Amino acid sequence: MPTPVEAFARIAAERGGVDPDDTEAVQTWYLESVPRLSPERLEELLEDLQSCEGDSTRRSLHPVYPRAAPLPGLETAPPVPLPLLAAGWRALLRRLVKAPSRR
Repeated sequence: MPTPVEAFARIAAERGGVDPDDTEAVQTWYLESVPRLSPERLEELLEDLQSCEGDSTRRSLHPVYPRAAPLPGLETAPPVPLPLLAAGWRALLRRLVKAPSRR
């Protein structure tokens, strides 16, 4: 199981003095401060995170998307193919509309 997000926040508070309830501050700490850690401190941080792997979540966190990640819109989404049943009905309706009238 993955490491819960609250473990990342708790470890950022313990190791970086970050407010664990401030999601943006936690993200900023991991993005800006963690890459500058010494290899020894980075190894300790990774061990802390791995020790939390599979822990259960005790509180619900509001989802926050990273500032640098663009969210796709519908205009950039690839077209979705029609299900086979819908495509079959579409072909049947086309044939019925194009069929000569039997009056």
